Amino acid sequence: MKQKTLVDMLLYILGMSFNLALMVLVGYAVYQFTLWGFAMGGTMSEYMVAEGEDYEVPFVLEEYTSLADVARKLEEEGIIHRAWMFRLERMLMNRGQDFRPGEFTLNRNMTSSQINNTLRARAPEERQFQRITIPEGWTIADMANYFERRGFFDAEDFIYAAQHGQFNYGFLMHVPRERPNRLEGYLFPDTYEISMTPSPEHIIHRMLMRFEQLFSTYYQDRAYDMGLTIDEIVIMASIIERETVLARERPLVSQVIHNRLRINMPLQMCSTVSYTIGPRDRLRLTYEELQTDSPWNTYLFTGLPIGPISNPGWASIHAAMFPEPGNYLFFVVRDWVTGEQFFSTNQADHDAAAARYLD
Repeated sequence: MKQKTLVDMLLYILGMSFNLALMVLVGYAVYQFTLWGFAMGGTMSEYMVAEGEDYEVPFVLEEYTSLADVARKLEEEGIIHRAWMFRLERMLMNRGQDFRPGEFTLNRNMTSSQINNTLRARAPEERQFQRITIPEGWTIADMANYFERRGFFDAEDFIYAAQHGQFNYGFLMHVPRERPNRLEGYLFPDTYEISMTPSPEHIIHRMLMRFEQLFSTYYQDRAYDMGLTIDEIVIMASIIERETVLARERPLVSQVIHNRLRINMPLQMCSTVSYTIGPRDRLRLTYEELQTDSPWNTYLFTGLPIGPISNPGWASIHAAMFPEPGNYLFFVVRDWVTGEQFFSTNQADHDAAAARYLD
């Protein structure tokens, strides 16, 4: 009996020791997890927000907007890097969507806390914003004239800012600073909400930021796999934008460009000459115009022109990276009303089509 009591006491002591050790272990784990949580919270906050220059981004928050939609819009505007991180942080803070509807001004270099505090403010700043829409295929000159007509600033101010402004985006690293119209091709056409008194730099930042958001790592890797730079893709896309009217023909024009480049055949794209000589009141180019001495003239020089000839939309950028497979080398307009084109693989068929549709 005494022996059994001793065994029971030993088992009791061992059990208590095990429970105590388990409690210490759990406590230590909680302590370490708490430290990790604080560190992770800071890391997430730093990684989640976008890094950029100090400039304003108008942000309109509608009533009854869900947290998911708020996070998505913040990411689309380039204010944060990852929508899901923003939502996760809100959940870790035990907060849902407690933002207040209204018009706010956010900044791309705001911290996560600053973004949250601004959107939760009881009295959003009373500022008016206006909406602008930039069509696909416009040039910097087209945009400058449009902004001047709207009364924002002189066209020359926008052109000067686009050429000489400091815009630190990774995709511009390999674009020569001395290239005329340096940002041509990268001012992404879209609809934007801007302040009532915008500066050229503010609008340029918004469009560059949109390009950066869309030209993600996936597409950068795609360009790399094709042996092309981002700049070369944008140049191709700018030509596709100006050479096509019908969406279904973009991959076909891309096919022609890639095939000609592969065999070192001059591109001979009329749009590159039109970019050089500027607006005119007729569709057809003269022989003299085709001989214009310019690094953009693909009738005189083999390969891609020195830079983009327009600011292409996403469909043309995508077509430049995903051309339709095939052997087309030529195309000519077959219907001047719809813009439909006739594609061919050899000079004889092209000449016959040109005689049929152009004469």
